[in-house]
Amino acid sequence: MMQSGKTLRENFFNLIAKNHWWNNDEYVVIGVSAGVDSMCLLYLMKSLPMDLRPKIVVAHVNHKLRSQSEIEEQYINHYCMQNDLNVEIGIWPKSDHPNNGIENAARNFRYYFFKKVMKKYNAKMLLTAHHLNDQAETIIMKLIRGSYVKQVSGINRIRKFNDGFLLRPLLDFKKASLKQFAIDNNIKWFEDETNQELDVQRNRIRHQILPMMEKENPKVVEHLGAFAKQLNQLLGTNKELLLKLIKNLKLKNDKYNLEKFTNQSDNIQFEILEELLNPVNNSSLANQDTILEIIYLLNNRQKPQVRFKLNNNYYLDKSYNEFSIQKYKNNFISLSKKDEFVVTLNQWFSTLNGELFMITDQEIKHPEKYQRISQFNLSKEDFPLSVRMTKNSDKITLKNGGHQSAKRVFINKKIPNKLRKTAQTLVNSKNAVLSIIGYSESTILNSVNKRYNLIIKQKLLEGERNE
Repeated sequence: MMQSGKTLRENFFNLIAKNHWWNNDEYVVIGVSAGVDSMCLLYLMKSLPMDLRPKIVVAHVNHKLRSQSEIEEQYINHYCMQNDLNVEIGIWPKSDHPNNGIENAARNFRYYFFKKVMKKYNAKMLLTAHHLNDQAETIIMKLIRGSYVKQVSGINRIRKFNDGFLLRPLLDFKKASLKQFAIDNNIKWFEDETNQELDVQRNRIRHQILPMMEKENPKVVEHLGAFAKQLNQLLGTNKELLLKLIKNLKLKNDKYNLEKFTNQSDNIQFEILEELLNPVNNSSLANQDTILEIIYLLNNRQKPQVRFKLNNNYYLDKSYNEFSIQKYKNNFISLSKKDEFVVTLNQWFSTLNGELFMITDQEIKHPEKYQRISQFNLSKEDFPLSVRMTKNSDKITLKNGGHQSAKRVFINKKIPNKLRKTAQTLVNSKNAVLSIIGYSESTILNSVNKRYNLIIKQKLLEGERNE
C-alpha cells in the first residue's frame, strides 16, 4: 500500500530520530541529481525539526551528458539559494568522457567529487536517494548475473565511505510513494530521459521485468526488500560466528592451527578461507575454484609444506601444523625458486632452471613473444596442478598414445647432467605428467574437456626475479 505524504514524512523523521546518525551541528553532504528521488530526500532533510536537522551541503554533478544538464545545474543553484543551503557543483568535462564504459566512469567521477566535498566540510556522512525499487532492481540484476550469495543481499543502508559513511535513508520507501510525495508537496524535479533507454540492463528490469513481476504479486518490491534485509541479517550472524571460529584457530604471528581447521566441515572450511582471503584479495581471486584448491592442499597430508600464490602481493603458506597468509616483500611477480609448489592459473612461475612459465585458460594474443606454447585439455578433476622435481621414470604421453621417459627425453635433447638434476615436472592432481618443463610436453587432447595453454617464456632476466 502506498504511503501517504504525512505517513512518509513521519516515517522518515522517526527513522532519523531513532538512529542518531549525526549531531545537528555537523555537516552532512547530500548527493542531489535534480531527479524526483534526490529532490524528495533534500526536501525531507531540510524539513527535519531543528533538533534532528544537520548542516546541509548539496553536492550536484553536471556530467555534461545531456542538453538538459545545464538547466538542472541552474535549478539546483537557484533552489539552494532560495532555501539558504550550501551547494557544491562538480563539472565533468566532455573532454574527459571515455569512448566506452561511460556510465561507470560517470559514477566514479561523481563519487570522487562527493569525497572532495566531504573533505572540504569535514563531513562524515554522505546521503544518496537510493530507494526500495532500486534495491529490488539490484537484487534481480545480481541474480541474473549469477553473483555470490553475499552480494545478492543488495544495497546496504549504510556502509563505510571515504573517512565516514554512505547512508541511504530512503531505502525502505517505494518509488511511487516518493513520486506522490513530490506531487503533493509541489516539489519540482527533472526526468532523465536516458532512464528510458532499454539497451541498459537496469532500465529493462525497471520498465519490463519488474512490472511483469508486480502483475504476479503487487508486493514483489516490498518482498525483495524484505529478502535483502533477512539475507543481510543471516550474513551478519554468519560473520559473527566465523570470527569466533577464526579467533579460536589463530596462533602467534598471524598463523592458524591447521589441525583445528581441517577438523571443521568442508562448508565451514570454505567460509573461513573466504573470510580470511577477502581482506587481501578481490572477489575474482577469492573465488570458489581457488578456495576449493586451497582446501584440497590444506587437507593433503602427503604435502606438509606448500606455498600457494594468491596474487602478486600475497601467498598462502602451509607448514606442517599451521598455515598463514603472507605478503611478498615487494610488488614484483613472485618467482621464488622452489623444489615443489602449486600452480595457480594465469600466473607466472619460475623453475629452478630459470624457465618462466604459465598455465592459462585465456586467449594468447601475441604467441610470437614466447619460446613455446603447448595445449592440454583438462577437466576439473585434474586440478590443482603442481610442480615437483623430475624423476627419470616420469613419462610423457606421445601423440600416438605411447610414452617416453624423462631419461630418454634428456638423452635425445642432449641435456647436460647439471640441468637434468634441477629439471622439474608439471603434474595434475593424480600425479600424471603434463610437462617436463622447458623440454617436452604430453599430448592430452580431449574435446570434452576445457583447453588450457602452457606458455614457456625465455629465460628470466636477473631483474625479473623476486627471492
